Amino acid sequence: MPSVSVIVPIFNGSSYMPLFFDSLAAALPEGAQLILVDDGSTEPVWDTVPEMPRAGSVDRLVNETNLGYSVAVNRGFEVATGEVIVQLNTDLVLRPECITAMVELIARERDAGIVGSKLIYPTTNRVQHVGMAFGNFTKHRVFYGLPPGHPICGRSREMHIVSGATVAMSRRVLEAIGPLDEAYFNRNEDIEHCMRAVKHGFRNFVCADSVAYHWRSQSGPARFARIIEGDSLFWARWGNECRPDLGRFVDEALDDVLSRFPHLEEVPFQVLDLTRNADQSIVIERLAARWPDACAQPLEYRQMNHAMWSLWLPLLVPHRMAEEATPFIYLVDGHRELEENFLWFEARRRVVPDELIVDSNAVAMHTSELHR
Repeated sequence: MPSVSVIVPIFNGSSYMPLFFDSLAAALPEGAQLILVDDGSTEPVWDTVPEMPRAGSVDRLVNETNLGYSVAVNRGFEVATGEVIVQLNTDLVLRPECITAMVELIARERDAGIVGSKLIYPTTNRVQHVGMAFGNFTKHRVFYGLPPGHPICGRSREMHIVSGATVAMSRRVLEAIGPLDEAYFNRNEDIEHCMRAVKHGFRNFVCADSVAYHWRSQSGPARFARIIEGDSLFWARWGNECRPDLGRFVDEALDDVLSRFPHLEEVPFQVLDLTRNADQSIVIERLAARWPDACAQPLEYRQMNHAMWSLWLPLLVPHRMAEEATPFIYLVDGHRELEENFLWFEARRRVVPDELIVDSNAVAMHTSELHR
């Protein structure tokens, strides 16, 4: 295995860091260089760091004030000596194979750029991240909310962009794309790094065998201090180079559901559009390639001013639709918006045996799978 440097930027988080460091002690490759960067914490974070017997060395760096993720990671880059450089957030619980799986993928794929992990919510055991895709106007976390053991989430795949919560790259890639841009402050610096890697001819990946549980956005108010500025900077720089690739993941999801329910290809569906995002046209286009009649005139009940996360269908669509003999494809922003509709779907199955849910994160499922 190539030599490895692991960079861990730290800003507070004393409540969850013991979980992180316990998992890191088991996941750290033997002899790895561990670089800890305290980015101006106001808590006694060093008290949470245990002995790391597998580490070849441990470097502790300190920023006197909170300068942000980019600055902290870049300080780590400056002292990293490994052939592979890994970045880890502290609001993680790593599976033992998390780091080595990324390193092994880099060793296999000579043109690998930035490699990310499969991230799972520790609260729900649902997929948080297996890569991101561009829509026409936004970024989407593909296959978001699926069970981590779902076959579609078990494949390593090339991705345009991955989350910086857990990433690895070779020294060759880092030297080509340079450090993180310090104009960003805890927003989109990881995405820009991915864009730079692609521009230099590398291929980014999500490694399905690299798994971590991610609490997500736990570093306090500083995490959200410059969201608007970070988004504005990213889209101003890269908007013209972001090529929508959401459609290919929608196709992959539809292939998957049709492999399990092949008879659905012949079902005369009608699209019921309940989305609120700006990219539903991409999903409808992919649905139309398989069920053109279903998409000819979608029924639109888009709840643009609906404040609730859950969509309660009996209160959103005309009552008569519960008895409609035409089977629906429910098009939503996220499939879990429909979880609080048990009685609706129970009633619908008495009318039609087969309906589909498709969302803007490239999840497709038979309605019978929603409450499993």
